[in-house]
Amino acid sequence: MENKLSGSISDFGKFVILKHLFNDRKIGVIWYLTPDTLSKEKDKNNLALKVIKDNTSIYEYACSVDKSIAMEFNRILKRDSGKFYIKQLESMEILNNVIYFNKCIVGACPDGRNYREQWLQEALEYTADCEGLYLDPDYGIPFDYRISVLKSIKSIRNSEKYMDITELKEFLVGKDFVVFQNRYPVDVAPEKVHSIINKRLKREFPNKYIYILKQNPFSPRFFTIISRYDLKDRLKKFLVEKNICNVEPYKGFFSLVTEIA
Repeated sequence: MENKLSGSISDFGKFVILKHLFNDRKIGVIWYLTPDTLSKEKDKNNLALKVIKDNTSIYEYACSVDKSIAMEFNRILKRDSGKFYIKQLESMEILNNVIYFNKCIVGACPDGRNYREQWLQEALEYTADCEGLYLDPDYGIPFDYRISVLKSIKSIRNSEKYMDITELKEFLVGKDFVVFQNRYPVDVAPEKVHSIINKRLKREFPNKYIYILKQNPFSPRFFTIISRYDLKDRLKKFLVEKNICNVEPYKGFFSLVTEIA
């Protein structure tokens, strides 16, 4: 997560999930915060995805899903001239059951310890009494989708943008659920991505329930839920309530791409 990326339609989707799917649980949000890297051109493109009245189609679409969240996003963006930072997301009066861990994942330890391991331990301690977690690495779990292989973050560039499977396993200990986002690769069909993720996570977590939610239509990311409990009824209700959208040409905000029947 980068500060400059805050306030987009993707962030809106995260808050919709937390507010309407898990509003009866204490949740820890772990941002996986990284230093800003956006160029001016990418920054301009990202502004076009902000939930703000100036972006008419996105704003109306967001209002049809949850008007109170959309209005709060717009209020802060207008107040701060389109700039939106994680601290502002945290200060919005939308969720009262959430705590935020916002320490940057990139750094150095003066005593020579591994910084990322220390970051992980601090995140685990900070969210120890939470019932569930939302994890926000920019790109999710690193896969080579061409050969369906799970990769270690130690073997890839921009590793701060990813969450290692070992970290996910530690975050799941003692939790009712974990939600995290993944980014679609540009050269692999979404259906194949969903299938690979679903199969691999079922193998890694055979005693858990796995659900994948696709956000439509603007976001290049999807959400994965790993739960100790069957969320079938909760998800069905959530999808019915949040997919009432009358802003053409968009129909529905989320799609469930794993079976719950």
